[in-house]
Formats: sequence, structure tokens, C-alpha cells
Amino acid sequence: MKKTISIVISLIFIMILACSISAQESGFDFVAFAKEKVLTDFHPTANPSKAVAEYDENPFEKESGVIRARVRMYYQGWWRKHEMLVEMNLKKSDGTIMVSVLRDSNGMNLLGNSVFKENQWISLSSVGWK
Repeated sequence: MKKTISIVISLIFIMILACSISAQESGFDFVAFAKEKVLTDFHPTANPSKAVAEYDENPFEKESGVIRARVRMYYQGWWRKHEMLVEMNLKKSDGTIMVSVLRDSNGMNLLGNSVFKENQWISLSSVGWK
């Protein structure tokens, strides 16, 4: 019984490690991308150098060839601080990304954005990202 439990725990650990390694192999910095590209697209007056961003959900391979991550950002608006939660899906094969804003306390993103549209894959090179 103890041997079975230790084997199951080992397999779970190996699977988690494999997922995190495959996500890290992408070499893509989701946090920097969220601050520099996504935040400024939805809120052009926000200063990305003063924004704080962190993983809400670490990158993992959601399906074959697609890495997903969620990033939470805190940024200064005109009158108060705001919080934004963004989900990003990256296709490694063709260098495209899909961005979805899950939550934004500012609410001004309802006016629209110029680059990242809902359920649309965007080329990283088209936004000046390598």
C-alpha cells in the first residue's frame, strides 16, 4: 500500500514538473508582455513601469502546442489604483497569442482596444514582440 502511494505521488510530481518545464521552454515572458503590451493596449495612459504584475496561474501546456498563463496586474489610474486579470494563450508553433481580459476594476476597457480583440489570435511580431 505504501509503495503504491509513493508511486502515485512520484508520477504526479513528474507530470507537474514536465508541464512546468515545457512551459518554461517557450522562453516567453508572460508577465512582461502583459505589462508592456496588454496593459497599454487596454489603458494607453497607464504607466507600465509603475505597474506591478504577477502570475495568477503559472504557465502550463493547456493542449498540444498551446501554453496558457494568467497574469494579475495592479496599476495606477487617474484617481485610484486598479486591478486587471488577463488570460493569455500562446501558440508556440506560429508565434501567435490570444488575450482575454477576465477582470478589470477600471471598466474603461469597455470602450475598446486597438490590438487584442476577444477570441482572436494575434501575431507576436505584429505587436513588436519577439
